[in-house]
Amino acid sequence: MSFNLQHLPAHIRIADGFAAWLRSALFGGPNGRAFALVGGAIVLWASWPALATIAHPAPPFMVLGLSALVGFVFSFLVAFRQNQTTTFFAVRFRTMAFVAFGLMGNNAFYLAAISRIGPAEANVVHYLWPVFLVALASLLHRRVPTWIQTIGIASGFCGVAVALSPQMGHGLDLFGLALGVCGALTFAIYSIGRSLARVETNVIGPSLGLAGIAALSAHFALEPFHWPTLSQWAAIFLMGIGPFTVANMLWDKATRQGSAATISSLAFLTPLVAIALLALFGLGAVTAATVLGALLAITGAVLSSRS
Repeated sequence: MSFNLQHLPAHIRIADGFAAWLRSALFGGPNGRAFALVGGAIVLWASWPALATIAHPAPPFMVLGLSALVGFVFSFLVAFRQNQTTTFFAVRFRTMAFVAFGLMGNNAFYLAAISRIGPAEANVVHYLWPVFLVALASLLHRRVPTWIQTIGIASGFCGVAVALSPQMGHGLDLFGLALGVCGALTFAIYSIGRSLARVETNVIGPSLGLAGIAALSAHFALEPFHWPTLSQWAAIFLMGIGPFTVANMLWDKATRQGSAATISSLAFLTPLVAIALLALFGLGAVTAATVLGALLAITGAVLSSRS
């Protein structure tokens, strides 16, 4: 997803976006459908950490491979219903390979990180990707980040430090932290590549098929065989349909029906919604430090995204 934000203070953009969502949800309005769509996309994206935790300790590549194939089949059925099967299979292999690398790489690192530093903490670390995106874009365009972006980058890393502070007293798992950082960096690279490619057609669905085959191949080569339990099967199925496919479909429709700037501001709430879902279902130890770290990470994402 791409962020196209207006030149307004970050806190005003988020507050305005949230207030508009409440008005549209409660009273309707011209942008009601767009805000309903983006709200659904955010909830589905935010469900990923909870579903990943339910699927744990199943091997990461197995989880990703099966969920990607579920997403591929679901996307194909949608394309078939819309008479777009020709377009569905017209995506170039190079594009599919890059998208598969981006989607599977960052999710594989996240799944590996949650078992070492916790799902809520891994979620905060993963949300460094907007900060990495800005840093990489600055290097790519050979420009120095603005002072606001610099504050945002610092805020993002401070958020991670705060979220992991309870673990520092009794041995922080540095390898787990490195896994989370690699996931964020992978998604930042993927986002830059997708932005430069400017491909308008649906590339997520076809790419999930390639990603599923690659991930399952890695599973059989590198991981012990594991037959999922009923709850793990359910989590894998919901992952493939929800965060991998329907969320992206809803986001695409929302950005074409409403204000891209206001809608994009709501997307920064995703990590907080993810933490709320983890706490609601009792899937992770959500502490005040985790919530504060998430808020700092969100602030860093908003500030660093300003150009």
